[in-house]
Amino acid sequence: MARVRYFLKWATNRHEHLSMISLIDVDAFLSIKRTEGCRARTIASYCVALRMFFRYSEMRGWSEGRIASGIISPRISRYDGASTGPPWKDIRRMLNAGPTTDPAELRARAIFSLCSIYALRRSEVVNLTLDDFDWENETFTVRRVKRGRVQQFPIQFEVGEIILRYLQLGRPRCTCRRLFVTLRPPFRPVIASTLWIIIGGRLKRMGITSDHYGAHSLRHACATRLLSKGSSLRDIADFLGHRDMKSVSIYAKFDMRSLRQVATFSLAGVK
Repeated sequence: MARVRYFLKWATNRHEHLSMISLIDVDAFLSIKRTEGCRARTIASYCVALRMFFRYSEMRGWSEGRIASGIISPRISRYDGASTGPPWKDIRRMLNAGPTTDPAELRARAIFSLCSIYALRRSEVVNLTLDDFDWENETFTVRRVKRGRVQQFPIQFEVGEIILRYLQLGRPRCTCRRLFVTLRPPFRPVIASTLWIIIGGRLKRMGITSDHYGAHSLRHACATRLLSKGSSLRDIADFLGHRDMKSVSIYAKFDMRSLRQVATFSLAGVK
């Protein structure tokens, strides 16, 4: 894991052997990350990765005991922090990129369009099959990962064109029925963790900045965009496949224009 490698690289400048590392070193490393500007969620992800590593290390006898149990993640409010999605203008720039026949790029654009326009989770994207698309009726079906809910969406023209181009020029001919497959044999379904590499790599190459670079950042961007265009939280919850309104209430604080209108509302004359 990348976060563990960062820590071990840092620790080698302080100690010659893993057995010499203590909880004090872990606390010092996390403190440095805080001073570098890492947010609470990033620090928490370091804590999770380091706990897993030291549990295994202690089990193998490589390091002293009780380090893992002493790594405490910071408390994170579900409403803390800023929007984790890239600006919508940058998403449009990615979708409007020039024509290409490169299979990897065609697959990436198809994945990117489903994550940003329909706000699909990465597991929902990789689980899509060729049979989920009804091109005659211009609809496709999504199996939500939470509670097994099934939703049907109209195929937006732009997204349909991107996916068709991928199917015609980018997707290998194979017996696998998953929509997204590897580009080299043996052909098999793309796994969820690969989407971070596919999406993040292209965002960074285009110079698009974001707090996060995975599929979930595009889901955030889509929800924030829907709110800014006037969609209600209930409509956004339905679109994202949520049953609980609390799951989308976080987006309300990102719509600063609407919040300012509420803040400046006059109560004069109200009795």
